[in-house]
Amino acid sequence: MFKNKFIKLLTAATFAVVGISSINTMSHVSTVQASTFHYLRRDHKLVTLGFGQKLPLRLYRNGRHVYYNDDPTDDGNFTDEAIGSAFLLKTHGWKYINGQKYYKIYNYFDDASAYINAKYFTKKYNDLSYEQVYTVTKAFSPRNGDMQASKTNLMLHPGAAIEVDMYSTDNDIVSIGSPIDDNKHGLTGFVEDGSYHSSAWLKITQSQFRNNCRKASPNTKFVFDDDGDYETNASLARGGIYHKGHFYKVYTR
Repeated sequence: MFKNKFIKLLTAATFAVVGISSINTMSHVSTVQASTFHYLRRDHKLVTLGFGQKLPLRLYRNGRHVYYNDDPTDDGNFTDEAIGSAFLLKTHGWKYINGQKYYKIYNYFDDASAYINAKYFTKKYNDLSYEQVYTVTKAFSPRNGDMQASKTNLMLHPGAAIEVDMYSTDNDIVSIGSPIDDNKHGLTGFVEDGSYHSSAWLKITQSQFRNNCRKASPNTKFVFDDDGDYETNASLARGGIYHKGHFYKVYTR
């Protein structure tokens, strides 16, 4: 889920709404096929799908399929990886495009319509089993998050909750998401500069992981930003996180 979460959260703090911008440089490619629009609710109210990270967007302007910046590989053709109210994906309903079901994403761009293939909102893309919340049992100093083995001035203290990339647990160096950098959540050593606080990627040795960490209880909170957003092992098992006290699923490729 959060391979790049901790970097993206720094920009998410500004709450610049993703995609609400001019896309005058988009290229015209093909005309959208006519299809009946199906509302999800009888009252036509919005339904929140959750967060989508790097999901492909299918964009249309004036009925024609277009690409952001005239480039199919541009980041503008994919959903953002950040967590925040501005990045929640909402829809009124769906339609078929080229024989496939697509949700129309509400208010994503101000000068184009955005659709996401419904297949991305299934369990296949909602598996967060590769990360788990652990707690620190003994104080130790983590390594830099840039793959270097040099020591830092940071210190993780007993009781601190960390997020562990389970894909890395068999490696000599284990990747973790740290507590937020406010010196109040079990991680000390950050220089306070008044900026938005969020989690950061750090590295710990296999020995530190094995001897100083243990899997957290199902409801232990791993808080990852100043807004109090968090995840637990229980929420990860359900495929999501808590944002402003509400549970949302996270879909990723």
